[in-house]
Amino acid sequence: MQIAAEPISVESFAAYGELLENKTDQRRNDFAVQFATYPDIAPQLWVNRLPRCSETAVLIDVMENHPYSAQTFVPMQSGRCLVVVALGGADGKPDLSTLRAFVTAGGQGVSYLPKVWHYTFSSLDGPNEVVVIMGNTGRGDDTVIEHISRPVEVILSGGHQHG
Repeated sequence: MQIAAEPISVESFAAYGELLENKTDQRRNDFAVQFATYPDIAPQLWVNRLPRCSETAVLIDVMENHPYSAQTFVPMQSGRCLVVVALGGADGKPDLSTLRAFVTAGGQGVSYLPKVWHYTFSSLDGPNEVVVIMGNTGRGDDTVIEHISRPVEVILSGGHQHG
């Protein structure tokens, strides 16, 4: 299966979380995603170093989700990033029929809703650093990883979508 990455927008990403940007006339744009949805969650913040994803296609063979917290990525450089997401199916695993791939514009971050499956947040235009914010219970079950039995190829440029 192949899917084409598409430009991200507030509307296209809404089922998976929030697109972090402020294209309004207001100084401040508040977001609805909450990190501490459970009483035993402690917020964490760290910085990941992202290597450049230099291919024209990316094979999605593993995804993760966070059952107790949103997870937010805020790039520190202005380059584009790849965001691949899926909703959970009835079995709790990624529902590949809901798999979408997005490309951010420089200066945009994302906040995944709890339980939204996602692939590694990846840099497209060169090395980047990204601030990551997430709640953590400390119990060791804050991240669920699922290997995809039939990997999906995401076409980054010049591709088309088919199943």
